[in-house]
Amino acid sequence: MKYYDAHIHFFYQGSLSELKHAFDYLGKIGFVGMNVLVIAEFPTEINTYLKMIPGAYHHNVTREAIENQKDPFSVIYSPHRLKMVPFLDARFIENNIEEKIKMYRQKGFIGVKLLYVPEEDTVLRIGGMEKTFRRTCKQSEKITSMIIENASSQGMPILIHADLRKYGNFIAEMIESFPKINFNIPHFGFSRKAISSLLDKYPNCYTDMASLESFMEKDPVPYKSFIQQYQDRILFGSDAVIGQPEIVQSTLHFIHRFLEDTEIFDKLVHRNYINYMNLPESRS
Repeated sequence: MKYYDAHIHFFYQGSLSELKHAFDYLGKIGFVGMNVLVIAEFPTEINTYLKMIPGAYHHNVTREAIENQKDPFSVIYSPHRLKMVPFLDARFIENNIEEKIKMYRQKGFIGVKLLYVPEEDTVLRIGGMEKTFRRTCKQSEKITSMIIENASSQGMPILIHADLRKYGNFIAEMIESFPKINFNIPHFGFSRKAISSLLDKYPNCYTDMASLESFMEKDPVPYKSFIQQYQDRILFGSDAVIGQPEIVQSTLHFIHRFLEDTEIFDKLVHRNYINYMNLPESRS
């Protein structure tokens, strides 16, 4: 079976040859493609950078890993069997939005990733836009909607991290306003109830199960029910960093054991990704 990962972060250190070993590892276990999330534009101060990165990933944020994100294409186009789809992580973009989205699209970025955290998130240890950029929630809404609007004009799918319990109305407005592009709200939007209403209403809305394994293990029955109900709109996402194939593999094995249903498993790891990315099945 061919597997796709819709949620991998482009943090790596070391040589390209070392990274190729990770790609070979993934290829051997069945992965043929992945969406890699690249922070190609970022502030010079590392402390500012860290304020908009979940605390669990801070150990991955070194100066080398940051600099490696400026030009990911030497990695993406290097010889390997994986189809790597670059998503521009636009969390630090605040101005010249139209020009920048066009520029990054011309460089080869296919999608856009956004971290929509207007206020501090103490659970994930994210400082938030208000603290990091000194802007109000309304200002963050305006900038985020401009990025989405320009991404839509370029035909770029969106992955937007957002807590639907707090910001569900804004996210719903974005999905409804741009029906021609597909949205992935990862982590089930931090609320199965809230993401259900979006999945029910908007055919261009998807979600992924990144970093939910512990919650699924703790409360398996409602999670299995949710996945069964929305089996056509859920993506496999590992939330790993690009040099950690073992995390991708362990997440894949977990979801296979958890589901105990090969048809639904195939949808999460393959078919739904094809639909989300609007890929012809013959090329998959």
